[in-house]
Amino acid sequence: MGRFFTGICGVLALLASCRIPSPSSSWTVMTWNVQNLFDGIDDGNEYPEFDPGTDDWNDRLYRRRLDRTGDVLLAAVDGGADVLVLQELEKPGILDDLAEGPLRGRGYRWRLAVPGYGIIRCGVLSRYPIRDVVVADCGLWNGRSLRPVLQFCLESPDGPVTVFAVHWKSPRDGREPTEAARIREARILHGRIAGVLEVHPDRPVLLLGDWNTPGDAAVRPAALAPAELRTADGGGPAILYRSPDPDALSRSGDVPVFYDPEPAGAPGGTYVFRDRWERPDRILVDPNFVESLGPGRCRVGGAEVMADGFGRPYRWISDIGEGYSDHLPLLLIVDPGDRPENRRFGNDEP
Repeated sequence: MGRFFTGICGVLALLASCRIPSPSSSWTVMTWNVQNLFDGIDDGNEYPEFDPGTDDWNDRLYRRRLDRTGDVLLAAVDGGADVLVLQELEKPGILDDLAEGPLRGRGYRWRLAVPGYGIIRCGVLSRYPIRDVVVADCGLWNGRSLRPVLQFCLESPDGPVTVFAVHWKSPRDGREPTEAARIREARILHGRIAGVLEVHPDRPVLLLGDWNTPGDAAVRPAALAPAELRTADGGGPAILYRSPDPDALSRSGDVPVFYDPEPAGAPGGTYVFRDRWERPDRILVDPNFVESLGPGRCRVGGAEVMADGFGRPYRWISDIGEGYSDHLPLLLIVDPGDRPENRRFGNDEP
């Protein structure tokens, strides 16, 4: 548990040239759980719904899903976000199929995914260089691999930003019995963040992904909790803390507080559970990020393409060959107008 390795992992491609915006340009980051995006090749270990060895799944349906995925990515931000962090990809090669298929010509030169660690994984498509990749192993849970913390340095238009992409343990078997797994993942993430800040104390840090928790600390001890539950001596009920108030951030002690911007406008979350909106998907930034780049603005995207008649995410259903995902994408817009010299905290639409 906690092992990690560094280097260029999975797919990291340098393709045709593309213009990197100047620091005066805004740039965007998206996280999206695409809901079990499997290819059309029979490897023998697919989930039953996506097994090409049956009549339920094939390359035609895979290509259809790729196109649907591209539709959402290009609609959520005109032309696609500059950095895409996707969860639940079967293979690293799916990034190539996206970048050279529905996203062809959109400038995604850098691609990163990690083989192993279970059947599905995170993947990254980026218009900006990716370097210093670290994959932190979170160990096993009930005999299965937890998904690793994927860490990399993003050469953004505003300089280096350390990014941590996560997909924490699902609470499918109940929040309380699975919280220990998320606590383990949070501890490993916390340790990696501390290590980066020890070497680069002023570098902005960005955390994003499907955290599989509302971060309310209703189950204690918790992996992620609201900042108001943080005790003065650092011995609170959680490993990581979040706050929707950028003035409440802290890097003191062993329990830093990260800015967790509330998405602007509707809908009120990224996922519907028992007819209620929830937000397991989050984008958190550290005090360095807020102080140097501004707090950014957050919003949910893609609903104009992938919402059903009730405004909820239209999940993919293989039986009818229709749908998109059971999550909506979440976006962060980093804009020069939000810099400290012209700070205006808030989540207005871009």
